[in-house]
Amino acid sequence: MLNYNSLMTSFFNDPDVIQEETELFKLPRSQNWTGAQIHHFLEDMKTQADLACRLDVPMEAKIHYRDLFTRLIKTYGH
Repeated sequence: MLNYNSLMTSFFNDPDVIQEETELFKLPRSQNWTGAQIHHFLEDMKTQADLACRLDVPMEAKIHYRDLFTRLIKTYGH
């Protein structure tokens, strides 16, 4: 039987997922985004975090998206 919680935990600890998050954080700076572009990016990430919290997904996924959004706000928010 597939253990969904175990699958999600291993997914978020996967080195490829961690690498993608690192690239996500570097993207606005590496491409010299404007403030408006960063604002839209943060809004999109908030929408994804809100959706994850409303869906019936494991708590690890909800925490992951909330923490990702929080780190992005701390990095790029004003």
